[in-house]
Amino acid sequence: MLFRRITGACPLILLCCLPGFGQAPRVVTSIDELIRVALDTNRSYLAAKERLAEAQALMRQAGLRPGPTVEVETATGTLTGSAGESAYSAAYFHTFETAHKRDKRVAIAQLGLSLVEAEIAEQRRLLVSEVRQRFITLAAEQLKLASVRALAPVAEEGYRLTVRRVELGDAAPLEQQLLLVESNRIQAQQAVLIAASEAATVELRTIVGLTSEAPLEITPDLDISPRGLTLPQLQERALRERPDLRVLQILEQQADAEGVLAQAEQRPDVTGSVRYARLNSRFDQFGFSNSGAIVPLRDADNILSFGVSIPLFTRHRAEPGIAVAQSRASQQRLRREYLERAIPHEVEAAYRRWSGAVRSLDILRNGVVAPSEKNLTIIREAYRLGQLRLFDVLNEQRRLVDLQLSVVNAHADAARALVELERAVGGPLP
Repeated sequence: MLFRRITGACPLILLCCLPGFGQAPRVVTSIDELIRVALDTNRSYLAAKERLAEAQALMRQAGLRPGPTVEVETATGTLTGSAGESAYSAAYFHTFETAHKRDKRVAIAQLGLSLVEAEIAEQRRLLVSEVRQRFITLAAEQLKLASVRALAPVAEEGYRLTVRRVELGDAAPLEQQLLLVESNRIQAQQAVLIAASEAATVELRTIVGLTSEAPLEITPDLDISPRGLTLPQLQERALRERPDLRVLQILEQQADAEGVLAQAEQRPDVTGSVRYARLNSRFDQFGFSNSGAIVPLRDADNILSFGVSIPLFTRHRAEPGIAVAQSRASQQRLRREYLERAIPHEVEAAYRRWSGAVRSLDILRNGVVAPSEKNLTIIREAYRLGQLRLFDVLNEQRRLVDLQLSVVNAHADAARALVELERAVGGPLP
């Protein structure tokens, strides 16, 4: 009996010892973890990465030489009334490319691979920026909801105490109505913020690639800390690291390489050949064989021939391809020059917005909210002493709540401005 119990418990013990058995799913919390998950699960980004294998295959294809050709041919005169005539031949053809066309194709394919890598980097830059923006939106909604929720118990407790005071004749019924309106207003504000927080969560899940069942609990921490880089340094880094600028630079180089290949196409390739042929003929006359017998006369010839094939065309056939490549190079050069001029302005605009948002947040925190909190304390004391009305207290309290929500909005604006600055620069700032 003891043996049966032990053997029955062994499978359960084994399952409990397996890694991850009985453990709750890992909760995604930090922005860095969200970015890692997005880079692993976002289908649009994964589709862009699949192009890397395509570009590598195209580069291998570009390095292939023209394949040789084998030709086998047979002929008979039976169908045309020459029953004694027959022939067969075998030939080998090999094309020799001129003007280093293969090397030029490989160079274009290598640029294509670099182009795909740059486009993947650009896709990553945009995805990371989008995840950060969605995270900031959700964090801001949660911070605003937390601020309003902190007031709800206070408002409800004040309303209950006032109801008791009205019943005892110690307060006017108007105060009860005012507190009821204020409590209901806070509840309505909570409902709006809860809906906004839920919508922001759905949007964040969508961009990251999380399912609705995957646990997601973020810490609403908005980073706006300065990075210690000056505007000229940021502009220089953007010109050096922006993936979209790298894409245009590679496209311009690729168009130039295509023009070089189109010029090389003006020189025809040479095809060398070697052919073996055997010709059999039978005549109506007779002759003697080596043994002295009378036999029909026959003739068999073995021929080995060599040849060179060169297509005849003029250089004008390659001119359209050269013109197309030159046009593409001109287009990409103009686009690259435009972006090079625009990037410093984009960085400066993002830097100004971030600096202004940080200053605004500092003013709201220290010059507006802090004095308003002191004002509310004084007004509550004055109301307790009977010098002010409850309406004055509620107005000041409502003003303080609005200011606190404004601080959260300003904090979120500063965080968004920092994300835009990082996006304009080309990546996270150190």
